[in-house]
This record gives sequence, structure tokens and C-alpha cells, in this order.
Amino acid sequence: MYERRRYSRGFRTSVLVSATLCIGATLCMGVALFGSPLMAQQLSAGHEVQRIVDAVTDRPIQLDIWYPVVGRAEEPHDYGFSVGSVVSGGPVTGDELPVVLLSHGSMGSASNYSWIAEHLARRGYFVLGVSHFGESPVFGQDSVDPASVARFGDRTSDLNYALDYFVSRSRYAGQVDLDRLGAIGHSSGGASVMMLAGGQFSAERLASYCASEAAALDKGCWYPVGDPGALETQRPVPSAHPIRALVVLDPAVGPGFDDSSLQRVTAATLVIGSVQNDFLPYAYHAGRYVDLLPDPEVVGLDSGEGHFVYLDECSLPIEVMGVPLCADREGVDRGAVHRRLTEVIESFLSRHLKRPA
Repeated sequence: MYERRRYSRGFRTSVLVSATLCIGATLCMGVALFGSPLMAQQLSAGHEVQRIVDAVTDRPIQLDIWYPVVGRAEEPHDYGFSVGSVVSGGPVTGDELPVVLLSHGSMGSASNYSWIAEHLARRGYFVLGVSHFGESPVFGQDSVDPASVARFGDRTSDLNYALDYFVSRSRYAGQVDLDRLGAIGHSSGGASVMMLAGGQFSAERLASYCASEAAALDKGCWYPVGDPGALETQRPVPSAHPIRALVVLDPAVGPGFDDSSLQRVTAATLVIGSVQNDFLPYAYHAGRYVDLLPDPEVVGLDSGEGHFVYLDECSLPIEVMGVPLCADREGVDRGAVHRRLTEVIESFLSRHLKRPA
């Protein structure tokens, strides 16, 4: 069951959304956003990988870029973690396309979310996935440092630099409509895009929560944080470009956010969270975002879906803190979850990233 709610100050309403309703809304909004000529064409998902270096911090950043292509057939693509379907290196179709920044979860990679990136590319979006040095295995296992998960200053710096490069210096720059900027993040990625949108994060606040009895079953608190003094230099940096729409998938570090700063976030926000969570207690993470954001749309997954159901379908025998990355609880169909969520996410983005009238 998927419960979708619209929260507003002073009252709360709740409705159940069926897949049929979502599909109808998506199709209508797609035509309104991109116009009939583009949507009338059969679009494929193009994909390219680039490696850039932040000239200020000297940090490497890997970009996975997905975009719409017309007239080219997709082929199976091995991302390493999962298998998708793309056109490799094809030409971009369309001009003034909206951009969705994609931020991965702790120790992951942007390509772990090809299920939503490819879908959005086929609907006329640029998706800019950013993988972080120190966390992501795409830079080699020798570069991975588990303590890097606490360095949100590095994360937001990477995301800001990647976005600036993409919209001003990449070969795609002339086809971007920066006035229609969205962001999607899972887990730590959800927290990262919230920081870009103005949410103020405190490592000290999070550490205080993790030291409390309330955090006893919170696996997010089990990651090493490294030198606490070094975290003082890790102040997250908000985006210089206004983000109009945020989608946060089971977002992490909820207790680390200042209450009033979340209340001041102006971007339209869709919070999707796993209620029966096997990694991050819903009440302290996704539920906290829901309670504090001014007017979020909310989808609660309440049929046993866990924290990693938002990753691509995969078969690797990997566990994090004893929780499998690729194996879901009995009765959970990850592919079916993704198909329903793509409809909800696309409908949300279409409404909030549409061209001004």
C-alpha cells in the first residue's frame, strides 16, 4: 500500500493513490511540461560518464549524465551494480531541458539509481548524477574511506561544482533550462540535496542524537565519523542556483537538521519513506522531514519495503550493517515499487518544473 499525503500548515489530508491515477497525471503533466512535439516522439535514454576535477579542492568527481535521445534504439548497459538500458553517447534531443541533480546514498554511486534516471531521460529531462570520492567505489576500492560519509561539506561542494560545470562549461550547457532545476537524493543523498536547498545541518546535533537511547536501533549512527574536530570544516554549502523541486528518498540524518531551517525551505518537496524501516527509524528521519518541512507531499511505503528498496534491482551478495542491499523482505517486489514511484516522481517534477505560462 502506498499512502500519499499533502501536508499543509494547520491541517492534514490523506488519500490513497492508485497506479492508474498516477499514470494519468503523469501523461497529462508530461504534455504540459515539454509540449506536444517533443512528447509525441519516442524518446530513448542517452547516457554518458565523465570524470572532472574540482579546481578548488582538487577532488575528482564522476558524473553520470542521462538525457533524451530520439531515433536511436537502447541497448543493455552494465553499470557494474546493475543492468540498465541506454543509448551510449547519442545526441541530445530538445532544447531548454529541465535538469535533475541526483545524489547517491552513503558509499554508493549515482548509477545505482538508473531506474529513475533512465525513466526521466525518456521523459525529456537531463539527469546529472554525482559520485563522491572517498565514498563511491567508482574511484577504486582503495579510495573508499567509511568516515567520509560524515563529510557533508565535501558532498555539497561536489554537487555544486558538478552543477556549475554542467550548466556553464559542458557540451550540454546550451540545452539546459536552469530555471527548471530539481534534485533527487536517497539516504545521505536526500540529506545532501536538502542542504543544497537551505536546510542547515549540524554534526554536533546529529552526534548528540546518536549518543541517546533513541538511536539504539539506528544503523545510520553506526558509521565512523573520523576526527570530530575535522568536521568543523565540513559546513555544507547551499546551491547558488535555486532548486525548485526536491525528491528525497528515505532521507538520512534527520536529527542533524535545525528545525527552523527546514521550516524555511522554499523548494517544493516530495518525501518518500519506508515506514517499516530496517535501517533508519522512520520517525527520526523521513518522518522528521515530513513534520518540519512547510508543505511537503508525502508517500509512505508501508508494506515491508526497506531502506535499500530505492536502489536498482540487483543480485550482489552485499550487506550493510547486516541489511542486504539487493534482497528485499518477503513479499516486496522491488521492480514493482520502482514502477509505481517513477509515476509519482515524474508527476511531481512535471508539476513543479513546468515552463512558466
